[in-house]
Order: sequence, then structure tokens, then C-alpha cells
Amino acid sequence: MSNALIDICHRLDECLGRARDLGGLTLFDAASGFIDYDGLSYALNYLSGVGDIRVVVGDLGSVPRVVYERWRDVIRVYPDLHAKLYLLGNGLAIVGSANLTRGGLYGNVELNVMIRDGELYERLMNYFDELWRAAKPLTEDYVEDVEEVEVRSAKHSVAEFVNRVNKALASILGINEKCLTTFNQVQCSIIVAEAINRRFRDCSDLPENCVVETVAEVLNLEVRELARRLMREPGSAIVAGHHLCWVRTFINLLRTGRVDVDELSSGIKIYKAMVRAASRECPERAGKAANEELERLKDERYRDNYVRWKIPYRLLPLALVLPITNCRLVGTRRKGGSMLRKLVCE
Repeated sequence: MSNALIDICHRLDECLGRARDLGGLTLFDAASGFIDYDGLSYALNYLSGVGDIRVVVGDLGSVPRVVYERWRDVIRVYPDLHAKLYLLGNGLAIVGSANLTRGGLYGNVELNVMIRDGELYERLMNYFDELWRAAKPLTEDYVEDVEEVEVRSAKHSVAEFVNRVNKALASILGINEKCLTTFNQVQCSIIVAEAINRRFRDCSDLPENCVVETVAEVLNLEVRELARRLMREPGSAIVAGHHLCWVRTFINLLRTGRVDVDELSSGIKIYKAMVRAASRECPERAGKAANEELERLKDERYRDNYVRWKIPYRLLPLALVLPITNCRLVGTRRKGGSMLRKLVCE
């Protein structure tokens, strides 16, 4: 075909980004050895508007319950499947190593090939159709609670990397680590915010941005690498006092252009947008916590006492992960010394 294309991409988010730029995507057929909530949610959000959705997964591991409850009608199971194939319509296919998981999206070192060729696409579609017809419906037999799956799949990552970040933060700020490893907005917001402002009141940037640079220096990482490694961690992990799922969900919306950054002209607007996104997208404990925080945010006294002037604490987890996007938190100092924050994207 005249517009045939073969291109190498790496992580699945990179491949989907290139595919969306080409346009004309009409469906999402995926064959993947493993799937998780982050992988499926990201792909379907990124390709919002596609019509038909079909996913075939292998039986080599469990499927998170939240995936089963939300998408079981479009998922089937095929024995011993280890293939990775994504068909997107418009003659466009991705074949390679990336599973439809958090690691395949933006964590692992992957190699995928993006192909647009009518004849080859038809053969790949025939292959997928055969898988789909022979696959079994997704039932409770293949399901496991998401947090149990995350703990096992992450192995030591929560104990090692997220804890390393929290330990570095505690040391830098001179505070008890408990306020960084638990979600306790009332007790910890004042403690952490005051520690950030005290330690970084003379930095030339927003205090939370300066904290991130210092954490990266302590861990001997580039700021972008720090952010990339945090994106790989389970959403149930808590970093800097907030569920990582909150931050990652918001980052994914930024990367897919589904957040109007022009409206995020203050710290509290940014924070509310993050919590609102988390209440829609985060499963289980992280989603429940986001919904509870949305209710608290309706109380003006709560906003004044524990949010409005404690924004360095509220936005610190976001500042840790923003470097992987083309967006950053910026601030201007107002009369009286207070800082006005907004989100700016290139």
C-alpha cells in the first residue's frame, strides 16, 4: 500500500502516542500475556473515541479485580498466550515485547515495531480474530484483588524505591517519616508544608521543585529518572503522604491532553484537579481516599486550614513526577512573600 510504514518504538506509551498522531484510529484489539489496570486504563483513555474494544490475555497470571469489574465484557482468556499485538484500525498495528501493563507502558526496556501495511494488517487481524474466537470468557477464576497482585508483581519495589524516596525526604526535611508513608491529610499537611518552607525558603524556584532536585541529588539520580522510576511503582504505594495513583492518573491525563492547563492557575486548582481525576480513575483504597478528600474540599475551613496555605505538601508528589512531561509547576512571589503557583505546559 502507498502509505506503508514500519517504525521502531520502545515503551507502549511512546508507540500509542505515535499511532494517535497518525490519526484515523477506529478500534483497539489487544493480545497481551499480562494486563493490569494502569495499562488498560491508560490505553483506553489515550485512545478515547475508538469504537470496538477487544482484549485477549494469557492465563499465566491473575487479572486484577478492578479490571474484571470494569471491562470483563471485552476481555477473554487464551491458554499460555504470551504474544503482544495491538491493532488500532487504519491499517496500523504494534507488535513487540510490551505487555498491556504499567511496566510495558513506561517502565521496562521494551522494543516494539509499529506497522501500517494493509496486507500485513489483514493477516494480523485474522490471527487476532482466531484468538478471540477460541478464547474463554473472563471469569472470577482468573481474578485477584488488585493490591495483592501489585505487591507480588512489584516484588521489592515498594520496599526499596518508594521507601528510599520517602527516607530521603524525611532526612532532607527533618521530619518523622510516618507523615510521608501514610495518607493523613489533617495531621501531616501542616508539619510537612512548614518543613518544606523552612528548609527551602531561600531557593530560587518553588520550594517543592527544590525539594525534588535535592531528593534526586541524594539518590544520585537525574530528576527525570527519579520521576520515571516512580511512575513504575504500584498506585497503592504512598509517596510524600499521597497515593501514587493520584499523581500517576493526573500525569496520564496531562500526557494525553485531557487536562485544560489554562484553568490550573493556582495551587489549589491543580490539587483539586488531581484529586478529582483520582476519584474517577484510581481503584480501591486510593479511589476511596480521593472521594473522601473531594468531600473534605467542599468545607471552606478545611481548605483554609489544611490546603490553601499547605500547597507545598499537596503538590510535592506531583512535583516529583512532573519531570517526565513537558509541564512544570511555576510560581511568582506576591507582596507579603506568598507564592502564586500555576501549571505550565509547552
